[in-house]
Amino acid sequence: MGIDGDRYSPAVIERITATGGASTSFRIAAKVIELLMDLKVAPRTVNNKTKNIGLELKASRDKRTDAHCRRPITAERNVAQPAVALAAVQVDGGRMQTRTAGRGPGVHDPHWRENKNAGFYRMRGDCFDDDPHPELPSCFSSKKQMQSLLSGLPESEAVDNEKPDLSWRPESLVRTCVASMGDSERFGELMSAEAEQRGFYSAERRAFLGDGLKYNWSIQQKHFDSFTPILDFIHPIERLHETAKVLYRDDVQAGWEACLKWIELCWQGDVEEVIGQLEAEQLELEPPSEDTAEDDPRVKLAETIGYLRGNVSRMDYPSYRRGGLPTSSCLIESQVKEMNHRIKGSEKFWDDGDGGEAINHVRAALISDGDQLHDHISSRPGTPYTRPARKNRQPALT
Repeated sequence: MGIDGDRYSPAVIERITATGGASTSFRIAAKVIELLMDLKVAPRTVNNKTKNIGLELKASRDKRTDAHCRRPITAERNVAQPAVALAAVQVDGGRMQTRTAGRGPGVHDPHWRENKNAGFYRMRGDCFDDDPHPELPSCFSSKKQMQSLLSGLPESEAVDNEKPDLSWRPESLVRTCVASMGDSERFGELMSAEAEQRGFYSAERRAFLGDGLKYNWSIQQKHFDSFTPILDFIHPIERLHETAKVLYRDDVQAGWEACLKWIELCWQGDVEEVIGQLEAEQLELEPPSEDTAEDDPRVKLAETIGYLRGNVSRMDYPSYRRGGLPTSSCLIESQVKEMNHRIKGSEKFWDDGDGGEAINHVRAALISDGDQLHDHISSRPGTPYTRPARKNRQPALT
């Protein structure tokens, strides 16, 4: 009959799960529940409820994804109502500490795992006949403002209070988040199913943003080939800064000036010129050997040149600005930070498997716009009148 015998009502289960996914720990969640709901719940109960709902969310998404993957090639794409003018998909990876499950209390075989994150953004933004901002914004040219992003910059005595005009950038209206510990092949399928459900494939304009990781662009080419691929502008900045630091170790100011010149060229879409200048630097140095240190200028140069060569087709930033497309994946990076607030910490270890997957799905549902968690819990079978048998209770999750 699909009755799970839970002693709590759906409304209480929703509150327990939401608090378990939002608080920094299940212990804190139990205290918050007691304070706000006058309901005494053990941390282990919060743990179990959060895990159960997280696994249900995963099963529901897997079912929808499998159906999406089996659909006929000729099937018509879903069209959102109202139609999506600008759809942006962004992807980035996070890190979480896990442990091998099933070995009793405590942390056994601790290790790091990657949790992949994707954000789906319904956006609005204008198109332009000409580049709306051909000049490099001050947020990228100011040493003061860039010190939070790049380490080792020369000190700047002047305080730059100028705020760049960013009115040309598209604005995010609605966000849906997806997170999983699965491999890139499965994660690409999850992303494709989510994009289809939201009508992104029929959007008037479509963009896919990520960093230089190869699996990001494998996902884009396999599942989002109709989306404009865009390399997040921040990532080449970081690469070029690291390269300038090793090339100009004895003159930090000269290194910053060289880096700024390369950044400006990238902003203006002249990546080939940057590559040419780096290759000229490379010719003046001897080729690296197998035992050359990783921070050797020759190694950094080769890595950066290869990085730019591999991504030059995704770095036509003037064209993206004219088309009203985003050029930075700051939205997904913000999403990763929101995920990390609950998942990542020196004292947090999640079961490598169901436990880790469950908290990823609950947290992603909580930080998404809309009512994913509420919709799921309000539609699941269950009754508030019968306690579950002890043998059917779920084990604890840390």
